[in-house]
Amino acid sequence: MIVEKLKRKIKCDASGCDNQADYTIVNKKYIFSGNLYLCSSCLNNLYGEIGKFVKPKNIKPIYKKGVKNEI
Repeated sequence: MIVEKLKRKIKCDASGCDNQADYTIVNKKYIFSGNLYLCSSCLNNLYGEIGKFVKPKNIKPIYKKGVKNEI
């Protein structure tokens, strides 16, 4: 899935929203590709709701402090 900024005017797909869409979520993974068009406020609300379920993983450091490289 890819999020892209729109250059044309399309209505937001969110239920009850009458704004013009600013972004599209493109799904090119399957045979039938479908786009979801969202305005910036709906995209921010979606981002906040996704954050309740998906937590970022901890990034492991490339090196450990105080340990020399072994060759």
